[in-house]
Amino acid sequence: MFRVCRFVLNAHACLMCVFLATNLEANAREWYVNPEIGNDDAPGTQQAPYATAQRAVAAARPGDTIHLLPERAIYRQTIRLANIKGLVIEGHGVTLTGADPLPADGWQQVGDRLYRRRLPTRRYGKQSRQLLIVAGRAERMGRSPTAHAPFPKPEALAEGQFTWEPINEKEGWLYICGSTENLEWSVRDNGLATTSRVRDVTVRDLNACYALNDGFNIHGDARAMHFENITGYDNFDEGFSAHDTCECWITNGRFWGNDNAAYDINTADTYYTDCVFRDSVSVECGLQGGQHRLKNCRIEARAATAFSLTSGRVGKDHKESAARCTLDGVTIVIADGRAHKIHIFQKTVPVTLEIKNSRFEHVTWQRSGNPTIEGITQSADGTNAGQAADSR
Repeated sequence: MFRVCRFVLNAHACLMCVFLATNLEANAREWYVNPEIGNDDAPGTQQAPYATAQRAVAAARPGDTIHLLPERAIYRQTIRLANIKGLVIEGHGVTLTGADPLPADGWQQVGDRLYRRRLPTRRYGKQSRQLLIVAGRAERMGRSPTAHAPFPKPEALAEGQFTWEPINEKEGWLYICGSTENLEWSVRDNGLATTSRVRDVTVRDLNACYALNDGFNIHGDARAMHFENITGYDNFDEGFSAHDTCECWITNGRFWGNDNAAYDINTADTYYTDCVFRDSVSVECGLQGGQHRLKNCRIEARAATAFSLTSGRVGKDHKESAARCTLDGVTIVIADGRAHKIHIFQKTVPVTLEIKNSRFEHVTWQRSGNPTIEGITQSADGTNAGQAADSR
């Protein structure tokens, strides 16, 4: 009798799940955003879309889909996700840019092709950050959160370069050398960002660039996050970055021109498939704590560190968290002819790197502490993981 009752209860539970899923799908709505013709007081339909993606996020319920239109448009917006679940964002090739245009007029000429303009100071945390976009090309003047090159004097600028001179805590002078046409100035922190509790979100066909922090900034407890066909490029910090207790699957991601192409920390779990990391300032792919996998990915190293795996830090006391990563079908190539390193660091908690079917070209292994490296991968220079030299 007990077995029969349990079977009936299980069958009833399964039917309820099917009913709820079917009902959710039947009630799912499609929301549309179009900054060119939209209005946030509109109903959010394809014929009468919203003007901002954030308005659509506020209207959406579990099972809904948000469409960003027109295709491949530029959105001068940030998308913030907090305390939501069951959402699909169809980007349709839209780009979330952190920059706004600078007027071509209103500049003060202070030298031969040298101009200046008074602007508000942009900060991320305690750090003042500046990123100038010149005809679609990001100019950071060798600066990033980890690279603190001093600004040159205004008279030392070359064509297309800039410098920043603080006036006070709230304002500064932006000096540029060359034309004042086609200039943009970064003013937003992130492209897409999460906080608090987020569940079961899919983001497709979306780009994020020119942010003062990250293109994709995943914070809080965002679990079952799926990113498909995304790019994060020319951001001041990361193209993609997962923090805290987040869990992300990234498929066909392209990350370039950032301080770090991707950098995931704390106890975040990330799984990259068919992704490319390249042309970074500091680290191409960095992982601190958590569980990770790179499958069929390519790292084109221009940053000093091609790949890094270390323990994470969690809590106010910065307690260490273990880290494990599998590199499966990963290729690391050198983009500039210089030596680049793979850094594996263990302090007091386990750090494990597993390597399968991967190939590394002319990299220097730097192993600190006593991490575990499983598998042997042949490099173009004749070294492999099993023979990696210690750097203590």
